Amino acid sequence: MKRKWWQDAIIYQIYIRSFNDSNNDGIGDFNGIIEKLDYLEDLGINAVWVSPHYESPMDDNGYDISDFFKVSEDYGTLEDVKEFIKQAHSRNIKVIFDLVLNHTSDEHEWFRKACDPNDKDHVKYHDYYIWQPPKFDYEGKRQMPTNWRSWFGGPVWEYNEPTDEYYLHIFSKKMPDLNWRNEDMKKELKDMAKWWIDLGVDGFRVDASNHLEKDWTFPEGHPGYEYFSSLPKHHDYLEEMGVDVFLPNDVMAMGEAGGATKEEAIKYCGFEHNEFDMLIHFGHCWADTTDNHLTPGKWAKGDLRVTDIKNSFDRWHQMLQGVGWNLIYWHNHDHPRVISHYGSDKEYHTQSGKMLAYTLYLMPGTPICYQGEEIGMTNVDYDNLEDFRDVEVFTEYNNFKQFGASHEVSMQALRDRSRDNARNPYQWNNNEHGGFSTTTPWMNSNKNYKDINLEQQMNDSDSILNTYKTLFKLRKVLNISDGKMTFLEKDSNDSYIFLNKLEDTELLVVANFRDYDIDVTIDIDFTGFKPLLHNYEKRNVSNRMSLKPFEAIVYKK
Repeated sequence: MKRKWWQDAIIYQIYIRSFNDSNNDGIGDFNGIIEKLDYLEDLGINAVWVSPHYESPMDDNGYDISDFFKVSEDYGTLEDVKEFIKQAHSRNIKVIFDLVLNHTSDEHEWFRKACDPNDKDHVKYHDYYIWQPPKFDYEGKRQMPTNWRSWFGGPVWEYNEPTDEYYLHIFSKKMPDLNWRNEDMKKELKDMAKWWIDLGVDGFRVDASNHLEKDWTFPEGHPGYEYFSSLPKHHDYLEEMGVDVFLPNDVMAMGEAGGATKEEAIKYCGFEHNEFDMLIHFGHCWADTTDNHLTPGKWAKGDLRVTDIKNSFDRWHQMLQGVGWNLIYWHNHDHPRVISHYGSDKEYHTQSGKMLAYTLYLMPGTPICYQGEEIGMTNVDYDNLEDFRDVEVFTEYNNFKQFGASHEVSMQALRDRSRDNARNPYQWNNNEHGGFSTTTPWMNSNKNYKDINLEQQMNDSDSILNTYKTLFKLRKVLNISDGKMTFLEKDSNDSYIFLNKLEDTELLVVANFRDYDIDVTIDIDFTGFKPLLHNYEKRNVSNRMSLKPFEAIVYKK
């Protein structure tokens, strides 16, 4: 296989609304990204993935798109996008945009016509979405078609009185799902993607890519995820997009899906298949859930299972070794901040930030760094429910109340787990609002911006930021993405130790994921291994080692 640019990429994800506000309206924008391209180039990244920038009522921060061909006024103009692409390319930085194929906004013209039986185009656009007639109970009261639950916590059905039908939405009710069995609808989405490619986009991250097919028999089920997630036929749709759009235009495509088997993983991103080049998977993301009926699911924070993290990364590495290309990352816009989640956002902030960097960025595959991760930005510290912005937060807060959770318990779950944790404004300096804007941001800054900010870390040679810059240089010099990884002490629920065998050398990473001392056993021949990086003091490797809280040491042979 010919070498592709994305195999040597270090991707930086930008949540545009919270990155940098250039016009001081409290909202990040494309000109704000342009202002920071020199910083990104200096950081060492060579691709940026920008969150949805399309016209949208912003019910789900831009994933509810009302016009695929327009740029949200919040973020600038189409000319600003063209200038951003031009400026990024002049620095040899590739541009990746989100491609939302599962749904539109309920304010999209297609859906408005679909809902109105008096519209002349009603019949055409009605079939662009998924509808079902009501059911009725024994008293004749109207009921939803099924009891399926959305990913945001409510029902998946919303009633449309003009047609006396329910439409399907597996996310917010303002995000109706598209009918991928409709050929005209698919053609319009393909044409839209090609339009952005013609503007210079180098790749796409395909949102909700494993949800495109639904079970059209609509069986009863609660929550019913198996009827609208990862159904076999969705692979047919993804391959069609690959063959018709991604491959002939030589653009990178990465999807997202959880829980894939080896067979499915190879379908998604195998070298001999036509769906994606890489896949965002989630096995390592919620390695600390527990049983909690008050705040269930991902909201139930428990003890960290380090074994789950290792098993997930190892599983994907082994499944794709030689047959596909793997992607690695700690978190994105849908997860808590990794330093608060798996590290320490207070006493061991710097040590754990460096440990998390060593353990991820020295593994094989293409990495994604989420904005603010490189300076150790933490979860939000909000005291009031009104400080949150994510539509999911308010749905789930009401659910928690129904389950019997107190306000305090509910708020702590939101501070620990909500998507807003990753979405608060970037902390550039210790000026008001962290230098993100001179006016009140769309979402409150974390109050620790005076202690955790880019400017402070740029002037500190021992900072998390400078560790990231070192690692990004190292990835390129040693071709770390091509390595073969083997975990040691794999059954340990405290340590994280692996070998990465490269073409001309070998790396040994030894790390402690706990906030207390642990002992580790390294049962290999470590002749020739010399200390390369460390977050406490430099020391040689030995068969038995005692590691301090969040200590990590990298050895090179």
